[in-house]
Amino acid sequence: MPPSVLPAKYYYFFWLLEPALTFAGGFSAILNPGNFGRSQLPDNLERNTLFIGDSSRGQMLISQLGSCFTLLGMISLSLVYLFKKHLDDKPVLLEKMMKGLLTPLAIADLRTETGNSVFVTLIPLPLSHLKSPSEWTHVIHCTIWITLGLFVTRISWLLGVGRPSAKSLSFIKPLSKTKTGQRPIPLPKTDSQLVVEQVTPQKEEDQSTTRRRNTPRKSRQS
Repeated sequence: MPPSVLPAKYYYFFWLLEPALTFAGGFSAILNPGNFGRSQLPDNLERNTLFIGDSSRGQMLISQLGSCFTLLGMISLSLVYLFKKHLDDKPVLLEKMMKGLLTPLAIADLRTETGNSVFVTLIPLPLSHLKSPSEWTHVIHCTIWITLGLFVTRISWLLGVGRPSAKSLSFIKPLSKTKTGQRPIPLPKTDSQLVVEQVTPQKEEDQSTTRRRNTPRKSRQS
């Protein structure tokens, strides 16, 4: 395969793996908001919010969060495939479009809740619980480590790690269809080409005969 600014390892990560992880979190929040809300913290912390996912307000908030997750997954699933399919032979444009997609997602990984944020997840934790990752719930672990993995992969692509840049691909010349030093194989001539070759010499002979006839002979010297 020719080199690409979106090689296979990055392409399948952004197109399939990332949406799959995002859909998993989104569907979990939408289909079971009670368990999703309860799993945010251990049961011994803030017992008054233990069943927040079972309340009407909690179900609305958690389901809306799940909808944001699924929306992000559908965006990546759709756009990354279209970018690769239609822009792979246009590396400059493909690189610009991927940067436009990955840059806000990388920022969202660290700052906003809709991006499964690391900081937004860690800041509300009690300091004693923050210092004890062994006591974190599976939801906290998934949020932190999966999001950091996505963030590192995005930054790696944006920095050009493990991929050629559009600028470097612009200096690559396309390979010639015939190898140097090899003569092309002659193809059999068609009937029309043979007729043209037969007619052309006859016309040239007729023209040369006409020129000889029309040329005045030199008068003999007396």
